[in-house]
This record gives sequence, C-alpha cells and structure tokens, in this order.
Amino acid sequence: MSEGSHEIAFAADVIRFDGPGGWHGVYLPEGAAAEARFFGHANPLGAIAVRARIGRTQARTSLFPDKARDTYLLPLKAALRRSESIEEGDRISVTLLVDP
Repeated sequence: MSEGSHEIAFAADVIRFDGPGGWHGVYLPEGAAAEARFFGHANPLGAIAVRARIGRTQARTSLFPDKARDTYLLPLKAALRRSESIEEGDRISVTLLVDP
C-alpha cells in the first residue's frame, strides 16, 4: 500500500456492539495486535492511526485499545460495510498499514 509503512494482515470475525448506533468492528488477533503495538504510534488515549484495506475498499481509521482483551478494536464504518457487503458474523480479511 505504501513504501516505508508496516503492513499487518489478518482475518477476523465481524462483531456488533449493543447500544446506540450498533457499531460493528473486528478485534485484532494476538499477533496482529503485537505488531500494531510495536510499529504503531499511539496517541495519548492509546489509539493508533492506520490505513485499512478490506476487499477493494481502503480507509483511514484508528485502532482503539481494549485493555480487558489486551488487543485493539478496528471499527468498521457503515459505508465500508455497505461497499463490501459485510455483516455481523462475517469473517473478513484485513490489511492494515501503519506508518513509521
């Protein structure tokens, strides 16, 4: 995706959070979370800015830390889910690009 950036590829199941808006996202597997921690630059709240590719769709977004699970959550915006026909429970392939 970009020269000098670190690429992290993984597959994960889409989950839906209860509550207003019904957010969807994926939790990074252990290895992907470790790479994001090592190569990413977290802001004061712990979020890491990334570029994500899912199917043919690319988007700038952030990984959000989940301390209880010791991983990160990648939220999936509605427009991305619509363009790639993604629903809760789907297993998706994700490629993240973390800039140095």
